[in-house]
Amino acid sequence: MTRNHVIALARGTFLETVRDRVFYLVAVFGFIMMGSTTILSPLTIGAQGKIVSDVGLAAMTLLGLLVVVFVGSGMVHKELDKGTITTILSRPVGRREYLLGKFLGLNLTMAAMLAVMSVLFLLMLLLSPGAFSLRFGIAFYMAFIELSLITAIVVFFSTCVSPVLSAVFTLGAFVAGHLSESIRDFGHLQQGPVAQAVGTVVYYLLPNLEVFNVRGSIVHGDPVTAAHIGLATLYAVCWSTLLLLLSGAVFSRRELRG
Repeated sequence: MTRNHVIALARGTFLETVRDRVFYLVAVFGFIMMGSTTILSPLTIGAQGKIVSDVGLAAMTLLGLLVVVFVGSGMVHKELDKGTITTILSRPVGRREYLLGKFLGLNLTMAAMLAVMSVLFLLMLLLSPGAFSLRFGIAFYMAFIELSLITAIVVFFSTCVSPVLSAVFTLGAFVAGHLSESIRDFGHLQQGPVAQAVGTVVYYLLPNLEVFNVRGSIVHGDPVTAAHIGLATLYAVCWSTLLLLLSGAVFSRRELRG
């Protein structure tokens, strides 16, 4: 029964995000792709396909990030404010199962959005000679597992702080996650032991999101090994599991208003 309740929560979360019209961002993605094709291509003779590909993949990740942050940050608080969460939890649904259902539902939304944007992306590449390649499927997949990890981060923060702070902290984790290696290296260049320790702590405390950034390799035709994809997947699963366990531990101790 628990599995059925989690699936029902995931489906409900997906339908709720559809009603919130988040899929309008797909239209924004389409305009970005068309704009990059018409504006940037004439300025980059001989590299049109690479420019369009790079812009499209970056836009896909950033638009997905916006959905995760602005939907996920208020997901729990919305039901807390309405009081509907007490009705849900009065059924045989634990708080951990509730968070898992929300996490899976938002991931379902992300998968649907990325699928539609991927189709638009590949269609636009057909207009750029020599740019189309099935290898972009790797970039799509890596973008999905990165955003899935970001979803786990926003679920964790949504159980701890207000929606505004949850959004700010998640965006900060995204930026710091892509700069974690630079932060560590910068700390090691400092003479003081405190700065070195801070750089090392930040590196290990936050997920290294650059693991999922294969856009440059895909666009320029460099190989992305199956081992790297497998390790990146395991990395995302481990971090997501840890964050969901922490989320459940925090949320189980939270006092809910009736």
